[in-house]
Amino acid sequence: MVHRLPRAVAVGLATANIATVAPTLGTDEYRVSGVRKVGVVRIAGHTVWLKPKTPVRRLFAMLGYARAGSAIWTEDDFGFEEDDDLVPALAYAFVRLASRALAGGPLRGYVTREDALPLVRGRWRIGDQLTRRGGQPLPVEVSFDDYVEDIVENQVLLTAATRLLRLPGVPADVLGALRRIVRVLDGVSVIPVGVPVPVVRADRRNARYSSALASASLVLSGSSVEQRAGSVVASGFLVDMWSVFEDFVSAALREAFKPYGGVLVSQYQSTLDVERAVKIAPDLVWLVDGEVRACIDVKYKVEKHGQYPNADLYQMAAYCRRLGLAEGWLVYAAGEVPSGALQVIAGPAVSRTVVQLNLPFTDMKQQISQLARGAASSTAAPS
Repeated sequence: MVHRLPRAVAVGLATANIATVAPTLGTDEYRVSGVRKVGVVRIAGHTVWLKPKTPVRRLFAMLGYARAGSAIWTEDDFGFEEDDDLVPALAYAFVRLASRALAGGPLRGYVTREDALPLVRGRWRIGDQLTRRGGQPLPVEVSFDDYVEDIVENQVLLTAATRLLRLPGVPADVLGALRRIVRVLDGVSVIPVGVPVPVVRADRRNARYSSALASASLVLSGSSVEQRAGSVVASGFLVDMWSVFEDFVSAALREAFKPYGGVLVSQYQSTLDVERAVKIAPDLVWLVDGEVRACIDVKYKVEKHGQYPNADLYQMAAYCRRLGLAEGWLVYAAGEVPSGALQVIAGPAVSRTVVQLNLPFTDMKQQISQLARGAASSTAAPS
C-alpha cells in the first residue's frame, strides 16, 4: 500500500526492520509492505501507528497465553473496544490488572541489605569492619533482612507504569490511573533503561500479582525498541506479530500434546547430511521416549495472492526425510485452508493448517488441538 511519508520516517521504518519501504514516483510517497510489528513508534518527531489486523482483544489473549502457557487472562478481562489501538488498549489493560493487584496495598517481602549502623543489627560483617573501618568499633558493618515494599514484583509494576506514561496515545483517564499507581508505589526503585527485567517466579506469596506482572512484562518487552540510523531515531512500543503467533502456537501445542505423553521441543537441533555440516532446526518436534514422532513448522506470513511458498514444502519434506516421518505439518496465520495433505512423490505428506486469527480464542485453540490429534496418530515413514 502507498503512503505519504516524510523521508526520515520512511528511512526509520526500514532501518528499524519494522516494514519494507520502497519509494514510488510520487513525491514523499512510499510503498509500505511486509509490516512485521504493530504498535506505535516515534521517528524523527513523527508518531507512526501500526495497527494489527488481528482484533486487539484476541491479540492480548494470545500474548497472555504465550507468556504463561495458560489462559492467565481472557478477552473479557479488558474494557477497551474491539477497534482500539494497541497502545491505549495495553495501557488500559495494565491499569486494570495492576490496580486490582494493588487493591490490598503493595506486596512486601524480605530483602537482604548491607549497611553501616550505630548498633549491631542482623549479622556483623567482621571482615568489612576491619578493612573499611580500620578497627574502629563504630559504625558497625552489618547485613540484615528488611521487610520492605522495594521488591522485584513492585519494581516491575512501577517500571511498566513509568514507561507507559512516556508513550504517545495513552488516554487522559488512563494517564491519571497510571500516576496513582506510581504514587502507591512511592519508595520503590525503578528498573533503569537497558537493565534486564528480572524474571519473577510465581508463588503463593505473589499470586495476586500474576496477571499484572504478565501485563507489565509485555509493556517492558515492547517499550525497549530503539534503533538509530544516522540522525534518525525510532523508539516506542512495538510487538512482533510473527513472534506472538509462533509463541502462541507453541504454547497451545504444548498443552494439546499433554494427553499423548512425550515432550514438545522447540528449535530441535539436528543435521541434514552425513558429514553433519548442514544444520536444521524445525520449529517444533514431538519426542516420545527420545524418538521423533512429529515435526511442525510455524509460518506467520504467506506469499502474495494468499499462496503458500513452495520453499516451505521443500523444507518440511527435507525435515521429514531426515527424521524418518511419513507426514509433516505446516501452520499458517493467513490464507485459504488447503484441502487435505500434499503428497510428495516418493516422500512424505505435508499437511497445512491455517489458524484463523479472527475466530474466538477458544476456537483457535480447538484448531490447534485437532492438529495435535492428527500428529499424534501419524506413523513413521516406511524404512
